Amino acid sequence: MQFALADGYNLNVEEVGNGFPLIVLHGGPGLDHSMFRPYLDALGDEYRLLHIDERGQGRSDRVDPATLSLEVFARDVDLLAEALELESFALLGHSFGAIIATYHATELGTADAYVISGGGDSSEALDADVQAALDELGDEGKSMAASWEAEKTVETEEQLKQLLRDQLPFHFHGDPPPGYGEETVGSPEVLRYFANMGYGAFDYRPKLKDVDKPTLVIVGEHDRTTTPRASRVLHEGIQGSELVVIPDAGHMSFVEQTDRYLAAVRDFLTRRA
Repeated sequence: MQFALADGYNLNVEEVGNGFPLIVLHGGPGLDHSMFRPYLDALGDEYRLLHIDERGQGRSDRVDPATLSLEVFARDVDLLAEALELESFALLGHSFGAIIATYHATELGTADAYVISGGGDSSEALDADVQAALDELGDEGKSMAASWEAEKTVETEEQLKQLLRDQLPFHFHGDPPPGYGEETVGSPEVLRYFANMGYGAFDYRPKLKDVDKPTLVIVGEHDRTTTPRASRVLHEGIQGSELVVIPDAGHMSFVEQTDRYLAAVRDFLTRRA
């Protein structure tokens, strides 16, 4: 369904289940909510999952990518809560969605609880972690690095999907599920824009101490993109936060270890949201 926000923008949202609202932010940039389906669906027995296609992406209205920023994405969360007349909600973001969720937690703080899934502490540190992992892979890492460089010039949705296919082995500890990501409605112009401007150019470390809402930081044990190192920095900086490291999982921990991931999220939300 598309919901009209207060600024007149139409945001695509897919709802699963009933109960306490949990707004979900996908990774990317340039992807959509389908990355979570059906892996998070089981939470719908207790929660009202609100899967957003972030502004300019997926089935939401397309916009000039130059109008987009972490601040814009974060404020859309509150605009959606206003449009749906939500009195309270929790926010879960994964990968780039976790970067948005961390911005929301440090700058807005209107959610009752946060799940930062595969998050980053700063763009500079994230780049260093990825480069170190690529170096360890040798020749395979060189071809993977070329795929990331190609994000700066991607033009078509098919090119975007090919980049996604090329990069999936880096994001999974084991083999990616057959066909994973093929249902994505890609936004190459959004990916291209953010690839050329540092994916948001963020550094949350100075402001983590200001987060005063219950927060779960969750990461795959073998995540080579948003690493356990980054999650430890987030956990240590956010007072009272909880850290869960999912064993035998890479960046896509909710896919590779769905039951463990959902158990950790469910336990946290039951106690803290």
